[in-house]
Amino acid sequence: MKTRIEISSLASKNLSGVSNYTKLLAEALDSHTETDGVYFNFLNRQPEPNLLLKKLLIKNCLMPLRVYAKLQSYNIAPPFDIFLPKTDLTIFPNFATWPAIKSKIRATVIHDLTYMYYPELVDYKNLKHLRRVIPRSIKEADFIITVSESVKAELVKEFSINPEKCIVTTIPPDSNYLIRNNNEVHKKYKIPTLKYIYFIGNLEPRKDLPTLIEAYRNLPNNIKKEYSLVLACGNGWKTEKSRQSIKSAQEAGENVINIGFVEAQDRPAIYQKASVLVMPSLYEGFGMPILEAMASGCPVIASDIPVLRESGGKAALFAKAGDSDSFSFNIKKLLNDKLLQKELTEKGKQHLKNFSWDKNVEKIIKQTNKLLSIKK
Repeated sequence: MKTRIEISSLASKNLSGVSNYTKLLAEALDSHTETDGVYFNFLNRQPEPNLLLKKLLIKNCLMPLRVYAKLQSYNIAPPFDIFLPKTDLTIFPNFATWPAIKSKIRATVIHDLTYMYYPELVDYKNLKHLRRVIPRSIKEADFIITVSESVKAELVKEFSINPEKCIVTTIPPDSNYLIRNNNEVHKKYKIPTLKYIYFIGNLEPRKDLPTLIEAYRNLPNNIKKEYSLVLACGNGWKTEKSRQSIKSAQEAGENVINIGFVEAQDRPAIYQKASVLVMPSLYEGFGMPILEAMASGCPVIASDIPVLRESGGKAALFAKAGDSDSFSFNIKKLLNDKLLQKELTEKGKQHLKNFSWDKNVEKIIKQTNKLLSIKK
């Protein structure tokens, strides 16, 4: 089988959650099918994606990605693959089904429905784009890929799609997190204490950083003296409340720092040296940081919402979403209990066995072959 994946999100220095998913999916596909990756690189202005594929990456030089994405948003874009070779399957990993004439089957990844359930948490311009694109993408795609059973249930409910049209590919962590990493991250990222509580994610409202910061500030002074709160936050949208929470904590003398974007080679070390990962999100499509932390031997506390329950299973502690007292209680409980830390770490290792890129690709191949047989 020949497969193609649109990888323009990887032509960037700073990779998002969608970018990391795209990279892992593309490399997994490449181990089972004849795969090529296509990205927009008008006038060679974009960096080449850091992606390991047997075939060369294909540059699409039709126009700048920003221009094509705008045309696609308004449903007036030309087929993106006019000058590309034919393929059996093209996967679009970033919510939008693009027009294509060289692919027999098109699949689109819908990561979450934040725009529908929490529109107030989405950047206004992106909200308008998602409202235009997602319903059309679901209708035009031959099948939908999503990243959790929770989101699949939402898609079936909201769009009345046949459950058989939607397959779930959960997100196993990169194998790099399983390897001990001794990078000197404390000095490089100016982490003020040997031990720390860790958060990673974009500065955006649904991550609910203010609740985590308030939970940290409510911890006993002896814990805050020993453990800093380290936030690895890339730029997002509607950041004012989160930035103000960080600023207020720092002005009060709290050990709260935002180290910004963490380079890929340092991410395993940051997790491995952390005492706990806290994920206080109000809504997610999946919980990649949860599994990355478990692979790194770092215990996890997460919001008690269905999708993070799905990601964390019985290997994490859960706090009430939006409740700083609940998070503070669980952080204090975990940091004061070495046996609980060890228990969660061991359960995390076992929990990871439930996630496999090989199984994900098998689902995609099975669905594609089924549709190809119908189209013959």
